[in-house]
Amino acid sequence: MAIDCQTFYTRCLFLATATLLLWASPSGQIFFCPQISLAQTPTVRETNKSKAEQLYQAATEQLNKGQLRTALKTFEQVLATLREMSAPQAEAATLNQIGLVYNNLGESQKALNYYQQALTIFQQHKARKEQGTTLTNIAAVYRNLGQYQKALEFYQQALALRRAVQDALGEAITLNNMAAVYDNLGQYKKSLEFYQQALAIFDKVKDGRGKGTTLNNIGLNYSNQGAYTEALSYYKQALEILEAAGDRMGVGRILTNIGFAYSNLAEYQKALASLEQALAIRREIGDRPGEAVTLDRMGTVHRQQKSARTALQFYQQALTIFREVNNSPGAGYTLSNIGATLLKSDRFEEATKKLMTAVEVWESLRPGLTDENKVSLFEKQAETYSFLQQALIAQNQIEAALEIAERGRARAFAELLASRLGTENSEQLAVPKPPNLAQIRRIAAEQKATLIEYSIVDDEKLYVWAIAPSGDIAFRQIDTSNLDISLADVARNTLVAAATGRTRGSAPDARAAESANNSAAVSTRRLNRRLHQTYKLLIEPLANILPKNEGDRVIFIPQGVLFLIPFAALQDAAGNYIIEKHTVSIAPSIQVLDLTRQHRQRLRSHPSSQLLVVGNPTMPSIRSIPDEAPTPLSPLPGAQEEAIAIARILQTQAIVGKDATERAIVQKMPQARIIHLATHGLLKELQDMDLGVPGAIALAPDRTPPTGATTAGLPLHQGGAMTSTTADSRGGAGDGLLTSGEILHLKLNAELVVLSACNTGRGTISGDGVLGLSRSFIAAGVSSIVVSLWFVPDAPTADLMTEFYRQLQQTSDKAAALRQAMLVTMRRHPQPSNWAAFTLIGEAD
Repeated sequence: MAIDCQTFYTRCLFLATATLLLWASPSGQIFFCPQISLAQTPTVRETNKSKAEQLYQAATEQLNKGQLRTALKTFEQVLATLREMSAPQAEAATLNQIGLVYNNLGESQKALNYYQQALTIFQQHKARKEQGTTLTNIAAVYRNLGQYQKALEFYQQALALRRAVQDALGEAITLNNMAAVYDNLGQYKKSLEFYQQALAIFDKVKDGRGKGTTLNNIGLNYSNQGAYTEALSYYKQALEILEAAGDRMGVGRILTNIGFAYSNLAEYQKALASLEQALAIRREIGDRPGEAVTLDRMGTVHRQQKSARTALQFYQQALTIFREVNNSPGAGYTLSNIGATLLKSDRFEEATKKLMTAVEVWESLRPGLTDENKVSLFEKQAETYSFLQQALIAQNQIEAALEIAERGRARAFAELLASRLGTENSEQLAVPKPPNLAQIRRIAAEQKATLIEYSIVDDEKLYVWAIAPSGDIAFRQIDTSNLDISLADVARNTLVAAATGRTRGSAPDARAAESANNSAAVSTRRLNRRLHQTYKLLIEPLANILPKNEGDRVIFIPQGVLFLIPFAALQDAAGNYIIEKHTVSIAPSIQVLDLTRQHRQRLRSHPSSQLLVVGNPTMPSIRSIPDEAPTPLSPLPGAQEEAIAIARILQTQAIVGKDATERAIVQKMPQARIIHLATHGLLKELQDMDLGVPGAIALAPDRTPPTGATTAGLPLHQGGAMTSTTADSRGGAGDGLLTSGEILHLKLNAELVVLSACNTGRGTISGDGVLGLSRSFIAAGVSSIVVSLWFVPDAPTADLMTEFYRQLQQTSDKAAALRQAMLVTMRRHPQPSNWAAFTLIGEAD
């Protein structure tokens, strides 16, 4: 979907008599107009000044009417007059105006050239307020080009300047624009926070047009999240304000957004009526980028009404304009829409070409983005990859579809790993290409494993590929349309079915919730109906191509909600668990699996003998109930016994109790070859902390926090990811909560990390895999990690972990060691809740 969000450009007026103006551009950018006066001069100069003023006023009126080409010619006359007068700051202001006109005509490079000329002059004259204005305009161009990281960098510079000179209106404009970028990236919560800040300032300075623009953007934010009724209420408020202000360009934009909201509410006649009004306005005023957005929306309405031919006509018109004005994101959305329409019309070859072009557009937008922004942006692009897989499978291009399935998952993770793990060849690995078919076969052979890659393409089907070590590839299409419940509910119910039993010292509220989930309603029979049903859905179609030797590895590569599935606990018709027949592990993608293997090989050339075993640290305090006093997490005596027993096997000393402080442990982690942490894992208990990346490991606090030092009424932790300097120098925040965000910025060299704690394999499920502790540890340099999917029971977990390390003394294969540990533990504790929670992610050897 193309974005019709309003961003403010800043207009610089130089006339002493001019009033402050705001004007919204096609992409929603409002031009803020500070006043710059020309000094009184002799007669000829006065004549030129008067001429410039008259021309400027005329250009302003033309701009407000949307007469962009006419305004451009008039501003060029102003510029020529000013250069004769040698009035540099007024010249810079006019350069800014010409830049914004070019940008709204879709001529981005010309716009940037004029803005840069203006910025240079303002910098030479130390005009800080005007520098903020121009930086905002430059950022808006980069946003339109889809270069979101660069846009944010310019906005940050502009915001700092505007705050420094106490330019409240300019600050509101920049906050609104930054929010629009976060909308583009799919970070809707952060976007809404910025919009609310901007709206408060517009209200304070009584700027109606700015308020109307931001109300429209808030509506779009809700629309992007599927809250169309709420969006309409904001659009209607904005429309009333901008109609009263005579802002026709803004009105055209809001009518487009209203039409799109109605279409998603299936009120198609209302949608088309609003879109047709918008199209007429945008064509009349020459708003070409806006016209393309409206045409794209009209195509979608006709597609929703199953009128493919008409939809394609509108989409093609939109695509032509998006390309004409160099709007890559808009072109990408429309190409994806065209591809989806052709797919639905069984025009598979044509659909493939359009969708592949859309994929290439999406991938051109990612370079330079932060990891967080890559992850959120991909969420808005994922359906294109699903459409493309369907088009290829319809043409029986099984292997090409596998390449796209791999290309459409964990891309940010792979790029993050490559950039962090490379040494001499780090430049080559910085932006790795997705693996092709030959490389996928090579990876399966090197892993000596059968790779099982799942792809959730829509609500009715699931694709599965099995890649054998020999290179043979089998494909299965699983029909999910006949399920009584959604695939997400299947995954959640399967997890609950396996996770029966007591919990490893969960916090009081979480423990109660988990106990309720795992009530007697879940069968405890040897053949668990839920575990068997999921086996029939996900494994039985592949049973004849899975390896027969129980020692041969099977690496599952789930997608989306399938990361919740405890594959080891799934049961066949005879009641046999998968772990009894296969040696299993998990990977976010084939490429991530390969990168962890490469890293493991590099670690072998610089082996470390240090071991780090931690158990039952003195627990930090958290608030289990908002507004109540924080209480310490419960101690874990079984975890302490586990750590001591494991340390004995590894011939090292366990760190327990008050000695296991966050800072002390973090400082030891980079030198350790094996890291074992037996403690509390925290996930939902910290959901109000706004950590960014969810998840934390409990360690002993280094300090007693001051009274009242809380975040969101929960722990004594500031939350969020630190910079690498902060993490390295301080060894964590010292509050006893080692968060995923802090781990992400460490530099580790461990071949194995075991998180013997609750929920350490959980987190936010995304197109990049599970965002949580496991991803952070692997990104920090760990090649293999063992994590859990639920609240694990204390004593059986201690038995499992002790046996795991005994097995590791006999084999270097971590997946085989974990399997044997599960089988041994199963004999003493037969319920899956006691042994099936843990899974190996990454390199097995």
